[in-house]
Amino acid sequence: MARLGGMGIFVRPGQQVLIKPNLLTDARPEEAVTTHPEMVRAVIRLVKGAGASPWVGDSPANVADLARVWDRTGVAAVCREESVPLVNLEKAGSETFEDGGISFTIARPVLESDAIITVPKVKTHVLTGLTASVKNLYGVVPGFQKTALHKQYPRVSEFSEMLARVYGRVKPVLAIADGVLAMDGDGPSAGRPFPLGIVGASADGVALDSVFCWMLGMEPARIAHLAAAERLGHGNAHAEDIEVEGGADCGRVREFRLARVVPTAWIPGWLIRMVAPAFWHRPVFGAACISCGKCVRACPANALHMEPGSSPLLNSGLCIACCCCHEICPAHAIEMAPGPVFRVIQALRPRRKGRGGVE
Repeated sequence: MARLGGMGIFVRPGQQVLIKPNLLTDARPEEAVTTHPEMVRAVIRLVKGAGASPWVGDSPANVADLARVWDRTGVAAVCREESVPLVNLEKAGSETFEDGGISFTIARPVLESDAIITVPKVKTHVLTGLTASVKNLYGVVPGFQKTALHKQYPRVSEFSEMLARVYGRVKPVLAIADGVLAMDGDGPSAGRPFPLGIVGASADGVALDSVFCWMLGMEPARIAHLAAAERLGHGNAHAEDIEVEGGADCGRVREFRLARVVPTAWIPGWLIRMVAPAFWHRPVFGAACISCGKCVRACPANALHMEPGSSPLLNSGLCIACCCCHEICPAHAIEMAPGPVFRVIQALRPRRKGRGGVE
């Protein structure tokens, strides 16, 4: 923060400042699914020190119990101890925006804030490749409306375009990323806690995410929501052109496992639509399934249903491969398995750690 000039550069005395952590679901801090509560506390104190009034808000996955999310993540205790409001974005109303042919909603308290600070957890993501500063702003869309957007924009390219436009509409003044205990593997909830040991901060969230990509072996240009955000003028996704302070050894992280996402940008859209079942990923339910039904309730396409005494059953013709079921599963019992064509492609591709990309 010192090299950025201090929090007073980004917020002014008297402003109402939203601190937006990643509170995906009711996970404990040591699981590396959500922003660590002590990171939230540190940002609260920085904002207070600048004379502004902070509040904390997020909209978790639509089937999550909000009170349980706040309690289990430790954020409720921090907000109580720091005497700052913790706001339910689900009940405060929203406004609808149309941007470049993309329609989305944003919770009204977010729009009424004077400044927004995104405080994400650095994680892999089976749909988008990476979730950090930019994708964290998807949480300003109220819960069940997020479900509708997954159905409305099912392809990664469409979904990523929407993410970039939500980010541009909200445009945080600062991004502070929690990479102390990151997540690798099949994130954003079923991966492995990874001791990355880094806190990153930038006034340009796109640039910050791009540097993390570079460090972890991903190509920012192949993370679709970062490429879209740069194209729309919301930040710099060329990590090689970004000055990094503080001694971060970019590109040197070893043993970091990327999410199992197959790049499809080179496959024509008409071909994917024609033979979708052979290309798309589908959820497979393992023995760890506890039949809680959260995945069924989270599915935007109504492709899952439950029968007494069974694991969830999939109607593969309805599945849009949005990964919502994988993201919300508390038992990490769901694997997004590729179709037969992708299995052949994966078998032919050399296995490499620290390299990856998505559509």
